[in-house]
Amino acid sequence: MDPLAQQTVIDEVPSRCSECGETVTAAIIGRQGKVYQRSNCPAHPAAESLIFSDADLYRKLDSWNQLIFPESTSADETPVGATTCGCGPTGSLNDPTLAVIDITNRCNYTCPMCFAAVTGEGEHYFLDPDLVGTMLRSLLDRPVPCRHIQFSGGEPTLHPEFPRILRMAREMGFDHIQVATNGSRFVSPEYARECEDAGLHTLYLQFDGVNDDVYRTLRGRPLFKAKVTAVDNIAKTNMRLVLVPTIAEGVNVDQLGPIFQFALERSRHITGISIQPAAHVGRVEVGGADAEPFNLATLAREFGVQTGLTRFPDDWFPLSAVALIGRALGNVRQEAMLGPGCDAHCSLGTYFYIDEGNRPHCVPGFFDVERFFRALAEIQPEAGQGLLARRISEIREFSRLSECFDKQKAPAGLTFQRLLRGLEGWEDKSVGRSAGWFNRGFNGMFVAGMHFMDARSYNLRRLRRCIIQYVTTQREVVPFCSYNAGARLRNAEEATRVNNVRSIPEADYGPVNPK
Repeated sequence: MDPLAQQTVIDEVPSRCSECGETVTAAIIGRQGKVYQRSNCPAHPAAESLIFSDADLYRKLDSWNQLIFPESTSADETPVGATTCGCGPTGSLNDPTLAVIDITNRCNYTCPMCFAAVTGEGEHYFLDPDLVGTMLRSLLDRPVPCRHIQFSGGEPTLHPEFPRILRMAREMGFDHIQVATNGSRFVSPEYARECEDAGLHTLYLQFDGVNDDVYRTLRGRPLFKAKVTAVDNIAKTNMRLVLVPTIAEGVNVDQLGPIFQFALERSRHITGISIQPAAHVGRVEVGGADAEPFNLATLAREFGVQTGLTRFPDDWFPLSAVALIGRALGNVRQEAMLGPGCDAHCSLGTYFYIDEGNRPHCVPGFFDVERFFRALAEIQPEAGQGLLARRISEIREFSRLSECFDKQKAPAGLTFQRLLRGLEGWEDKSVGRSAGWFNRGFNGMFVAGMHFMDARSYNLRRLRRCIIQYVTTQREVVPFCSYNAGARLRNAEEATRVNNVRSIPEADYGPVNPK
């Protein structure tokens, strides 16, 4: 039988044609247990791409969306204040949870998989620190201030005044300061300590595997030794590390297990692994044109196969579910609710408790995560409650939520209260860095995937729920996937920076090419 006859249209979403950029309708299609996106442009042939290798998991995430966005707006509604271009709306309805500022387009690598597609050639800029300060202040002046910032590029540590920028962000009150880095400057222990002293909290470290064959393919050079040196130097500080592998089918899918083992051996300093399926926005295709795109469903299945630590799909949930914690607290305490998270199809993850023997325990194995979050979603404010009534309500809800914790299956020494403190340290990074944290909470690690869109998987509904947003020199915020894919607003922004924005001269930024 013709397999096309067996397909089912799961959904229809607004998208854009990868050929002409016009706004079009895309069908989300289930076929032979997988999910594809097919864009229908009247001027060009239909373009189809696999976006999820497990249709049941895709539908499960749909049910999460209904929970996270109970009063969702129409998929065709243009966001208020959204940036627009000739290819339709490119903005988000959500405030940024994490803001990103590119402080340079200079890089000492020329990675084929790079979102920025920097080459090390042509015109470069280092943003003037005073301009960066103006961009940072714009994040605090919003109705809902964003106090989580990531500095990116290019390679941001090449900026000759990067430590000054870190100090400025700390003094302005940003409570979580990250850098997305290839780690090349952190082969110097002195530089690592300088960044810690300046206020850097977490490194999102490019880390694609544990052998140089992977780096030669994805990054064009052997880098594993330099990565280990950087990790070891960070381990001597109070900064934290998140390993960020870009995974391409046919190249390094087999590295999921080894990367987790590497992180586990250094779990006091590595708090998570943020896996990025390779998006088709770099300079060249990696992994073969015929390779089925690596996606979040493949990630969840493969991780369990390689480690034996997770069940597919039971142990995996969308990271946006944590937004329900803030919403529930706001309802019980009658405070303003925090904004919703991103679309459930954007991210998928799980969480590990690491015991005193450094053994990992997958939290959903003894804690009913789905029941917990669904119970949180049901918590509603009660009008006219006084302080005592609210306190009783909190106790009642705490008792109900504690039933999600299975004492018989939980590792020795872990209680429901301690688990909640651990989750608090995951959500509030300043808590997780505090003195004596491991005595009050516990050593934990997340494993997650963030599936950024490319022209083949562009979905404006997902875009309008984006919470990771770039800050432009005009102090606008732009969703990650508008900036780097689809409309690719990065191009116009960087042209503005090179031609019109006051930047500081290029300077000697030291030995940054590790051997």
